[in-house]
Amino acid sequence: MEGRQVIEATCPDCRGPLTEVNNGDFRQYRCLVGHRYAARSLLEAHSETQENTLWSAVAALEESANLVRAVAPDLAPELAERLQRQAEKKKEQAEQIRRILEQLEPFQLD
Repeated sequence: MEGRQVIEATCPDCRGPLTEVNNGDFRQYRCLVGHRYAARSLLEAHSETQENTLWSAVAALEESANLVRAVAPDLAPELAERLQRQAEKKKEQAEQIRRILEQLEPFQLD
């Protein structure tokens, strides 16, 4: 008999909720869309998703700083100055995430 239990994790592919499906001796994890994982492949995929997500955050923060630089000439000087300070903060945050990425360790499964 098949047992199902929602776990507190999301699918690394679509970010939908994961359900643990137990078919006797075999356990797998499935999302609502139908992505399926064995335990090992789920951990590997989640490690990859973690890294990709952090790199996306770096790109988004750096892009926002670039946007401020590009549009600042079209803004009132006081606003442009305030946004420049915010852009510097975003660049610092991107650098902090880069440092985290340098130390990020995927699950060691071997």
